[in-house]
Amino acid sequence: MAKPKKDKASKKSLSRGKLYTQEAISNFFSHFGRQPDNDEVLRKAGITRHRLRVLLDDDEIAQAVETRIDALLATPYRIEPSDTPEAVHLKQQLDEWYFEIASGALNALFFGYSVQEAVYELKEEGYIGLQWIGEKPMQWFEPKNDGRLLLRKEGSSQELEVDKIFKFFLTRRKASYEQPYGKALLATLYWVFFFKQNGFKFWAKFLERFGTPILLGKCEDSEIDDMNQALLNAHAQSVLSIDAKDDVQVLGTTGASGTAGSAFETFNKTLAQQIQKIVLGQTLTSQSDGTSGYALGKVHENVRADKLKSDIRLTTPTLQAVVNALCWLNNWPEHKVIIGEEAKPLNKEQAERDAHLKNAGANLTNQYFMREYGLQEGDVVDAPQITVPSQFKALPHRAFSFAASTKKLSPEQQEVEELTDGQRSIDLLDQKQVNELIQSSETPEALAFNLMRLMPGANESQFTANLEMALYAADVLGYVTASGDK
Repeated sequence: MAKPKKDKASKKSLSRGKLYTQEAISNFFSHFGRQPDNDEVLRKAGITRHRLRVLLDDDEIAQAVETRIDALLATPYRIEPSDTPEAVHLKQQLDEWYFEIASGALNALFFGYSVQEAVYELKEEGYIGLQWIGEKPMQWFEPKNDGRLLLRKEGSSQELEVDKIFKFFLTRRKASYEQPYGKALLATLYWVFFFKQNGFKFWAKFLERFGTPILLGKCEDSEIDDMNQALLNAHAQSVLSIDAKDDVQVLGTTGASGTAGSAFETFNKTLAQQIQKIVLGQTLTSQSDGTSGYALGKVHENVRADKLKSDIRLTTPTLQAVVNALCWLNNWPEHKVIIGEEAKPLNKEQAERDAHLKNAGANLTNQYFMREYGLQEGDVVDAPQITVPSQFKALPHRAFSFAASTKKLSPEQQEVEELTDGQRSIDLLDQKQVNELIQSSETPEALAFNLMRLMPGANESQFTANLEMALYAADVLGYVTASGDK
């Protein structure tokens, strides 16, 4: 007996139109060969990594996550070198797509890894730029522990290794050989989120049960069912009419609700602090707990600055990879993107102090200028070193001299001795010639004239030595003669 067409239509709809394939088998082959996610939290929770996105719908988690994202997006960046035409084009491209690149790369912090795809186009200025760049579904990609990135779309058995230099950009957080998917921060928050959501459900049920007072009706002549119906209507209408002999009392739940309310408040506050500590590293965010102070706020501000530095370190390689791709495609020189490091303004007082130190003879190193004035390598050139000898070194240095050691002469004295030994000897007049020269001269000028006639070929040194000797002898002779007359 033929089945009605209605049954055939229902079976076709259940098969989703895939009459020639089996859905379970295709899904099996699409996941066959895929390395399992060995995150212990995700395994116990029974969820996949991309399903952690539901945690971002929680108000406390969303506020903490947005705080870290806003801090990163508000941090300035620059391109070095910045004085080239290529740097202007790179800055223009990053200004247009900085939010997408930075926020997509920072998602690796929350999910362990993120993948972004870039689409290029030829700009009117004549260079290749970005037409679109954004994050793709992470469940399509599988990072390998050998550095490869595989594309495996959901429902497809094809496995394709993709390019990570120009087309796709992978960002991972705390990835290891055993866990190439990285460490997801939201996985740490899962159980806190679970208890927080279910705690609100239990609290809502508690308020529904004990939040309103219980009406107790005592019947004397009326039926109990009629009294129950009247009390149920009284909850909605707040009006009740009963017989004069009947009695209605309100049973309050002050004790139970008060204890439960304080317990839930403590429970909710503890979970909120746990979320803040995991995401922000501290709990002093939007409200005070009564123990806050300036010192505590300063410490928490330092913790927040450390988290920002960590986020910058995580996202900078992805931004640099995008810059490198644009430079390689356009055959531009290498440029570097720097986040969060602003150029130091010139400190006039420090510059004047360094100038005075330099004039006083202090030698400041290139490392000092690069550190204190924000200069880069190559901006400062070493000055040529001019060495001024502290002493005369006409002869090569000798390690040992026997004559100097026996006479106990210093190296300087030994050098003078060697210089004098190398000079020519000076011819001096004998005593008889000196006496005749003195007797024939009445004045020092006449003495010099007669000496010049006596030694016409003498050089300046020889003439000076003989003249000084003759003058000295004349002084001695005059002194002796004058003493004899007395």
